[in-house]
Amino acid sequence: MNERLPNNLEQNQANVFKTDLKTEILAGVTTFIASVYIIMTNALILSDAGINPDAAMIATILTCSISTVLIGLFSNTPFIVVPGMGINSLFTYTIVNSIGLPWQDALGAVFISGIIFTIIASTKITPILMKSIPSNLKHAITVGVGFFILFIGLQKSGLVVSNENTMVALGDITQKETLLSIVTLLIILVLNARNVGGNLLISIIAGTILALFMGVTSLSNLDFASFNIGAFTDVFLAMSFKNILTIPFIVAVFSITIVIVFENMGILYGQMEAIGRIDEFQKPFTIAGISNMIAGMFGTSPTIVAAENFSGISAGAKGKIAAFTSGILFLASLFLIPILKLIPDGVISSVLIFIGFLMIQTFFDMKKGDLIDNISIIFIVALIPLTYNIVNGIALGFIVYTVLKLASGRGKEVSVPMYILTALFILSFIMNISMGIMH
Repeated sequence: MNERLPNNLEQNQANVFKTDLKTEILAGVTTFIASVYIIMTNALILSDAGINPDAAMIATILTCSISTVLIGLFSNTPFIVVPGMGINSLFTYTIVNSIGLPWQDALGAVFISGIIFTIIASTKITPILMKSIPSNLKHAITVGVGFFILFIGLQKSGLVVSNENTMVALGDITQKETLLSIVTLLIILVLNARNVGGNLLISIIAGTILALFMGVTSLSNLDFASFNIGAFTDVFLAMSFKNILTIPFIVAVFSITIVIVFENMGILYGQMEAIGRIDEFQKPFTIAGISNMIAGMFGTSPTIVAAENFSGISAGAKGKIAAFTSGILFLASLFLIPILKLIPDGVISSVLIFIGFLMIQTFFDMKKGDLIDNISIIFIVALIPLTYNIVNGIALGFIVYTVLKLASGRGKEVSVPMYILTALFILSFIMNISMGIMH
């Protein structure tokens, strides 16, 4: 899950303490522009869990703003913290739609997971975990989640539809919404290939303008009075713990904790390496845990240190001023929600597809492994999207890895924490089967 560092990031690493106010502010703006799509995308996915889209947008904005300011304030890093693309799918499609927890209980699970994450992050457990999981398996998780997000984007765009005979098939590309997704995706790819700054935001604006001409959306829908800011009260402190001792709730907490700990660990490690401060890893990692408690309280899905931070790092971000800038801009976006609601699903789906592409590229960071490594990687990468469940893919990949190592007489190559994780995953499957909630 470590990222390759482009030349400008390597140069940034060599100049850790050389910065200025203008550079930090512009870098903070760059990071915000690269990540603003998350506000709309997260609301779209959370709406599938039954959460009011207006409430989801407000909760997302406030969580991003507060968490980003906190990580800058207490760790002096330039990072933003946002609801994770992929973890929100776990929240909606697995915990709520598959396991069957009400979204209020799911928020409670997010809060408890945040507490566990914070405890892990602030103790010696962190360095132990960082060394316990083989690097290729960590990369495989990112790739598998990337394929999952790609698949969701393809579904929401209409490019991939269900089929009675083959399960999935190519959709009707003559539909307006599908055409809009295709064109917007092409704009994203061209701008990204040309290294245009803020390419996602530019593409979203261009796609929305195109949608106006195509009749997919209309300016008549722009109504500041119709936006219900009071909807936030529906999700703020709405988390529920009434089912905290039930198997589904425990499974939800376990699932969320596993994903947020290891995804944050992988992304943050690469970013701290990029700014040359890997020895200070634990401070921002701890704030990432606290951010998940904030997410549960405010009513949104679990958070991660954003991959989009690399855009700000490449622009010279090194410290808290960049984070403060991004946090303030997130808060300011609260007043633009009626405009953001004009953006059609066809445009958002193209962003999901592109984010999937970016995450899948992690595959090329993998080192050549033996047959056991490769089989385990394939299990993780294939089963996350094919089971429509992130944790199933991780669990089966880890179990296969550990069992094959033992069966081949190479059990000593498996770390003790890896044995513990494998046992926990097996226990999770047993609990699911006993509750009849395999998903």
